[in-house]
Parts: sequence; C-alpha cells; structure tokens
Amino acid sequence: MIQRLRESDLAGNALWLVISVILATGVWYIAVTSADPIDTRRFSGIPIQFVPSDTTVMTNNPSRFVTVEIQGSQSAVTSRRSEDIVVRADLTKLGAGTHTVPLEVKVAWPESISIRRQEETQPSQITVELEPIETISRPLNIVVVEPPPLGFRNDVPETEILEMSVSGAASIVSEIVEIRGDLDLSPHRSPIALDVRPYAVNAEGDRVSGIELEAQTVTIVVNITRRDDVRQFAVRPNVRVDTLPAGYTLASVSPDPRSLFVGGPLAQLTNIADTLFTVPISLEDRQADFELSVPVQLPSDDLFVMDGENSITVTIEILPIVTTRQIDNIAVNVIGLDETYDVVIVPQNVSAYVNGPVSLVDVLTSDDIQVVVDLNGLEPGVYDLPPVVGISQSELTEANVSLLPAELNVEIISVEAAESSETVMATATAPGGG
Repeated sequence: MIQRLRESDLAGNALWLVISVILATGVWYIAVTSADPIDTRRFSGIPIQFVPSDTTVMTNNPSRFVTVEIQGSQSAVTSRRSEDIVVRADLTKLGAGTHTVPLEVKVAWPESISIRRQEETQPSQITVELEPIETISRPLNIVVVEPPPLGFRNDVPETEILEMSVSGAASIVSEIVEIRGDLDLSPHRSPIALDVRPYAVNAEGDRVSGIELEAQTVTIVVNITRRDDVRQFAVRPNVRVDTLPAGYTLASVSPDPRSLFVGGPLAQLTNIADTLFTVPISLEDRQADFELSVPVQLPSDDLFVMDGENSITVTIEILPIVTTRQIDNIAVNVIGLDETYDVVIVPQNVSAYVNGPVSLVDVLTSDDIQVVVDLNGLEPGVYDLPPVVGISQSELTEANVSLLPAELNVEIISVEAAESSETVMATATAPGGG
C-alpha cells in the first residue's frame, strides 16, 4: 500500500514537472515573440548554384533564379541580405536523362537565434536534361581574315598546335568539324607572334557554343615581308596656281590619300621618282573652297594602282586677298533732326578705312559709303556722337569699315534762337547802333 502511494506521488511529481516545463517554455516563447515577433520575408532573383557532374553535362536551360521565403524572428529576418541565401541544385549523382532536382536552400542565420526558423524556394524543384560528356579532337585551322597592308605579304601562319580537344554534350560535340582561329594582320608590317582565341565551328561554318576547348588561346607566328613588285609612292596634286583669279590666294591643298601603292615590273618601279603627280588642276573662276576627284598620272602602262582606284580626292582652300584702303571726303548726313532745330557738325566730311577682299575694296567710291548721325530725340545742346556707317552695292558690311574721326562734334540749336541771335548781331553792327 505504501509502495503504491510512493509510486503515485512520483508519477504525480513527474507529471507536474513536465507541465511546469511546458508552461515555462510557453511563457518564454510568448515573452520572446512579444518582444521579437515572427516575421516573413521574400527574396526574389536568388541565383541557383549548380553542382555539376563529372560525367554528364546539362543541355537544357532551366530557370536560373528562384524566389526564397524565409520565416523567423523579426530582428533576424529583417537583417538578412540576398548574400546570406544560397540555393543549390546537386547534379553530381545523376546520370544521363531527364531529372527532377530538388532545390536546397541554406540561410546564414545569426547564431543567437533560438526560436523556430523556416526557409523554402519557389519553385522548390527544377527539371534538367543531362547528356554524357564526350571529348574529341579536331584540327586547328588558322584563317587570315585581314591581310597585311598593301605592299606587304604574309607566309602561312605557323603554330605548334595542329589539333585541339573539345569537350561537351555528345549531341553538340558531334556537330563540330574543326577548331578555328581568326588572324587580323592589317596593322602589321613585320614578323609577329599573336595570341588568338580559338572557337569551334560546324559544317556550315557557324560557331558552336556550350563546349569547352583544351586551350583558351593559341600562339600564332607569321612572317610578314615587303613585296618586291609593289612600291609606295607619295602623291602630289598638280595645281595650276597661275590660273587663280586676281584678288585670291591659294590657302591649302589636301590630297586623300597622300600615297598610293603601285604594282608592276621591278625594273620600272625602281627607276621611278618617289612622287607621283595628278593631272593638272585648273583654278580658273574658282573663288571659294572646292573638292574634286583627280586621276594620278602613271609613267608607264605596265604600272597599276594596287587597290584599283587610280584617282585621289583633292580638297583646295581658296581665300580672298585682304587689303585696307582709305577713302576720304565722305559727307556726313543727319537723320531725326526736329524741324524747329538747326545743326552744326564738325567735321562735315570724314575718312573711311575699309578692310576686305581686294576685289571688293578696290571698286569702292565715296558714294558707296554712307555716314549718318542720328539726332532723334535730342534737345538743343552740344554733343559728341559716333556716326553710323553703311555700304551699298557690296558684300562688305559696317564691320569692315572704321571712320576717322570716330566721334563728331554736333551742336543742335533752335531756329528761333538762331534768328534772334542774328537780329541782335545785325542791330549791333548797324550804323548808329549801340
């Protein structure tokens, strides 16, 4: 009987202990979640890290990004960044075929977090297609896509690598017929060694992607030498300066191109001076800049221009000869004078210095230049006023003219005052006057 009571007391105590722990845990959880409640946050665009297999390769294009939703204490959730989340798709144990691969997500939670946490991806799995990896060897073909400049030739490119292995999905690798490297020799005029990036091509010559080449670059050695049957000549436009119209000067002559590569018999090429001339270029009636295409004269019919174009473009700049001329005795006119006023201007004639092209300045006369003083709104008094100049029947403007003097002494007087003054003076000078 006593034993039963003891066992009953122990069971009761154990039950109360369990209940106490549960209650304490609940109280603690309520206290913690009240101070730091549970929160949920979504992260979009998290990249999937594929762990590849050594024997297969993925040939389809599944989704590369997922959305991850995490749940935990608010402080821990809000402090997480995209960099704290890693999503992996493990392909290491999968063989060839189509597989549904679950996505594994790991979040770098703080060590101090002790309440429930949860993370999941959307989608939670992806479908991949795997093919066996195949490695084959294909010949390496170096293609000169741009030859050396005119006047130079190149030997066959040399490389120590004749074949290159390529790895990838069996269905893709089977399409490859050769490994190709493109060589641009256009900037080079001497022997060179270049690093070329190879690529795989199919029977149609199209590039094949999704494969891995044995080497990322190959070194190509090319011997480049000058051609004996080609020589470079400077080109000079044959401008007839004596045909330039009077009053103009030749400012500049610019040929394009400035040199040509000429081919032909070696004996003739070595006996020609280093400069070729164009056909004569006349400047008759040319009074402004112009451009024209002009043939180049070759000294023999056996010679020819390498690019087939036997003409050059010549740009010629022509400028008028500028001169300065003094024109005197130009009358000064007035405008805007009130009818009840009179005016006295000193001096009444001025000189003009005209600057401009000879062809325009030399034909000017004093009648072609107008000098005017504007008196509009002025009351009687004495003023120093700048005159306004104008040029008629010419392409020149007032900017080409400066006057001497630059200011005129102008006295405006009332007509009544002038007449009164004249009457007083006449009375004073009359016989018997005061």
